[in-house]
Amino acid sequence: MEINGKVAIVTGASGGIGAAIARELARHGASVVLAARRADALAQLKDQIEAAGGRVLVVPTDVTQRADLERLVATTHATLGRIDILINNAGLSPGQPIGVISAERMAEVITVNLLAPMWLTNAVVPLMRQQGGGLIINIGSVAGEVATNSTYAASKFGLRGFSDGIRRELRHAGIDVVLIAPGFIRTAMTVGARFPMPGPDVVARAVIAAIRRPRRKVVVPWPYRPLMIVAKLLPWLTDALLGSRRYQTSYQQRKQLAERQRHQDPSRRD
Repeated sequence: MEINGKVAIVTGASGGIGAAIARELARHGASVVLAARRADALAQLKDQIEAAGGRVLVVPTDVTQRADLERLVATTHATLGRIDILINNAGLSPGQPIGVISAERMAEVITVNLLAPMWLTNAVVPLMRQQGGGLIINIGSVAGEVATNSTYAASKFGLRGFSDGIRRELRHAGIDVVLIAPGFIRTAMTVGARFPMPGPDVVARAVIAAIRRPRRKVVVPWPYRPLMIVAKLLPWLTDALLGSRRYQTSYQQRKQLAERQRHQDPSRRD
């Protein structure tokens, strides 16, 4: 798909991967619709993109509210006339393991990471059918292939299944479906990690490549692909490594740090 002139919705656009995707889409000539809860952060991003010559529509959106998602679709279609690309990027990673995480937090993670993409896709597909085509990109995770935190992995495994299902349902509708599975990326969700990580631009570039040449699944960065193969071929080894006390202690410490930062800024959702 040619990007210039297309209309693209990006959820979770207020920071991290979502903001990087929005900037890259605008740089390639798309009209970008920014959707997230933090209106102030969206306004700042809008100014940055417009200063560089991009076209932007801001629609403050809480993806846990179906009415907000329906308003996002209706506003985009009424203002820009079409929706060519939907990027389900909004995501949430809990800081607690099973037995510690609250039922409310667990439900929020599943809603943001899985139900919201399902609801929004359901609202967008009829318009894409009328147009004769479109593209849906779901931002999953390597955790959707190699489980780490149980609640987060469940949401990303679900998103992978949803992506496969709608790809087959929409195969003859001219609507492509791509799952992008990032590993550890330097964002607010990986605060405290003590190993080198690429920034969110690596995911943004993968999105651009996927729009131009849609594929079933894209893993970024590439070194995570062998890990996924090992996890499938040697599950006992994966259990031993990721279930070790050292790994679990390190993982929980990083997530707790990110969770504390979230509580300092309750409006934040990555």
